[in-house]
Amino acid sequence: MWRRAPGQMSWRSYSHKGATSRFPTKFNPVRSASNPKIQLPKGKLVYNPAPSAPNPYNTPAAFLPKDSSRKVKYDDKAYSVEDMPLLQPEPSKKYHLTEEDVIKIQELRNSDPEKWTRRALAKEFNCSEFFISLASEPRQDQKEEMDRRLQVIKSLWTENRARERRNRQRRRELWLRDGY
Repeated sequence: MWRRAPGQMSWRSYSHKGATSRFPTKFNPVRSASNPKIQLPKGKLVYNPAPSAPNPYNTPAAFLPKDSSRKVKYDDKAYSVEDMPLLQPEPSKKYHLTEEDVIKIQELRNSDPEKWTRRALAKEFNCSEFFISLASEPRQDQKEEMDRRLQVIKSLWTENRARERRNRQRRRELWLRDGY
């Protein structure tokens, strides 16, 4: 039926998969092969460490002497939020811009909106972009350009995304109607 190729001495065949290790279970196969329930000694503490080199940092506190330096010492006092340090200092608001500065911001933004963006003005006057948006508005042609770009982006949305955006807008309107 099967013929060997010329010069071939033998076939290599696999009759079974190679020997695999036992599936790990919580039972010891030698001690409890016939006993499906583990019999723990009553009233005693059982400690079965991992089969590796002993490490003093992994020893449970129950097995350490009372005066061991490896025991973690906890303070007895309760911690409160007032005692904890701040992760970041509280930002201090700056009210350093005068009325002349606000007029200058409006003039710069209207003169060259490509150069004097909100970010550039905020950096120039050392304030937030949000303040720049409150102090000045973009020109009408710039607003129309931004609206046109937004319409191009919206035209690329899938139907699902457009529906979700409409639903989100509707929820906002309902929230505002309920809240006021």
